[in-house]
Amino acid sequence: MNSQIIVTDDFYDIPYQYHKSFEEKHCFITDETIGKISQILGNSIKIVSASNEIGNTSGVLAHLECDWIAVIYLTLPLESFGEFGLKFYSHLETGLEAFPTQEEMNKHQINENELGRIFNSDLSLWKEYANIPIKYNRIVLFRGNKWHSYDNESNNSMCYQKVIIKNI
Repeated sequence: MNSQIIVTDDFYDIPYQYHKSFEEKHCFITDETIGKISQILGNSIKIVSASNEIGNTSGVLAHLECDWIAVIYLTLPLESFGEFGLKFYSHLETGLEAFPTQEEMNKHQINENELGRIFNSDLSLWKEYANIPIKYNRIVLFRGNKWHSYDNESNNSMCYQKVIIKNI
């Protein structure tokens, strides 16, 4: 599969048991989670880490230690109506939508020591090209090296599971 971003609704069979894990303060990942993500991606996976997140905000970032990231929205329907969550960006100067490969660094004449300066979280350096609405029991799978943020200034109670994934 060559997709970069995959959105699937009605991910869990019984999502409320996963939502309850936020009250119980532990991340509830089961064989169902692993099996369904593997099925969507079309290959076996290994979960590197998983966490419950509430109202987390971040700057623009990319994760290089994984192949995929899964964000599973578990905010209850009335709390999430009309809210946006995960955002994806392209870098204005380079046009890159993901962390640069060595070939791209050479093409844009970027020195490794300059990565932090060139690709910082200043939003004036980025163009938002996608914003995935929050919907209860929706999974958003995306390549870990994609520039993204979890910003949601208007909804500090946004609940989601963040799962870091490696292909096996």
